[in-house]
Amino acid sequence: MSDIEPKPAAPGAAGEPPRRLAGNAKPLVAKTRRRLNFWSRVFTHFDTDSGSPRKAALRIVETVLFVVAAMALSRWIAPDDPFGIQAQFPWIWLVPAILAMRYGSALGVVAVATMLVGWYVISHQQNADAGQAVVSAAEAFPQPYFLGGLILTLLCGQFAEVWNARSRRLRAINAYLDERLTMLTKNHFLLRLSHERLEQDLLSKPLTLRESLDRMRSLTLSQTMLDPSKLPAADAFLQILVQSCQVEAAAVHACDAAGHVAAQPLASVGKMDEFAAADPLVKYCLAQRKLGHVQTESLNQALRNQSRYLICAPLLNFDGKLFGLLLVEKLPFVALNEDTLQLMSVLIDYYADGIEVGATSRAILQQLPTCPPELAVDLVRLHHLKRSTGIDSSLVALVFGDDDLSRDMFDQIRRLKRAADVAWTYKSGNRNVLMTLLPLAGAAAVDGYLMRVETVSHAQFGNKFLSNYAEAHTAAIGVEDPARLLPNLVERCAV
Repeated sequence: MSDIEPKPAAPGAAGEPPRRLAGNAKPLVAKTRRRLNFWSRVFTHFDTDSGSPRKAALRIVETVLFVVAAMALSRWIAPDDPFGIQAQFPWIWLVPAILAMRYGSALGVVAVATMLVGWYVISHQQNADAGQAVVSAAEAFPQPYFLGGLILTLLCGQFAEVWNARSRRLRAINAYLDERLTMLTKNHFLLRLSHERLEQDLLSKPLTLRESLDRMRSLTLSQTMLDPSKLPAADAFLQILVQSCQVEAAAVHACDAAGHVAAQPLASVGKMDEFAAADPLVKYCLAQRKLGHVQTESLNQALRNQSRYLICAPLLNFDGKLFGLLLVEKLPFVALNEDTLQLMSVLIDYYADGIEVGATSRAILQQLPTCPPELAVDLVRLHHLKRSTGIDSSLVALVFGDDDLSRDMFDQIRRLKRAADVAWTYKSGNRNVLMTLLPLAGAAAVDGYLMRVETVSHAQFGNKFLSNYAEAHTAAIGVEDPARLLPNLVERCAV
């Protein structure tokens, strides 16, 4: 048991039940918490900045002391008329007005109440010195005097609260803008570094990262369709690691259903020794289910020194099931840095996602051979995203006729594809079909897409309505299995 948790005492000789300290402490904690919440709500009216009870109490004390000091000074200057009731201007009301302008209406009312109490105290002392038993009419409570002062104080307090609210809003906006400026500065710096890195990489690498990923995705799908039992495109995956991460010696090992790593690698690059299942880095990687390297702080330094491998990374699917293991034995010293490890993690996750979605994508491609592989892969990924996070995505199909104007509209709208969209164009009889996958787009985004297409058709073809030349069909991703969703939409377009 921890030190915080109370240990139950053993029963006594008379069979007394153990004491429940935690049970007795809960009502006390709840009562204390309710009391603190009550005072916090009360003091919030006296402290518009933070709502701190201690800070609000200090401001109340400060207000009372300022008013008492002002009344004492006025009593010393004008003993007969300390509040300036008979004077040309009641200067003492400047103190509550200033306090109200500084702290708000609530503390202004506190200042007026303090002046009222002071008036009663001073009036009682004057009556006691004169020996008067009954207060005369001239010394009665000056209602217009205090009413006018209260109204002045409330106006100053209202003015202060309005400008304090505007000031807080401007401070919040400025803080947000400062944060955005900081983010933009960092992004600009990263973009500049990225451009420099691209300039350096283009001199030594024949393919860009995007081209490598597209090639790996196509190889993954094609090899999965040929032999689903093997890890697809393992050689291509290692070649991408060699180009992107400067890997000199690495191997990919498959894992069975029980999570046991096969001794013989499916693919390797460079000179690799026999697989060492008892290596500390391999054990750490399999136990933690995450990438491990020789600089991992959570791994003991002695064990890191005993490891033969530099990097060990698991290949996991969406459900966390292990189906492969990547081992890197040789890597340049300057290449073992945080940037390389992050890039390697991205490539490993992309390769693992391609294997995971391979089965469903293979089923889609078998039903629709002309479907682009990237559309099938992204459709499965967005289906998993919808099931796990609830983020909507949509499919939109536009079916055009075979006349000249319809073909022109088809060509024009096909060029409206955004960078994130995936388009598929095919012939259905004598009609042209444009199917577009809109990632992270719900019903409102689909309406915006159709409105944008309608606007382009109006601008390009002289107020021609799209509905007269094309039929629109939509489908929400996540409603049904991707292997049935896309073929059903294709059937709807063929009707």
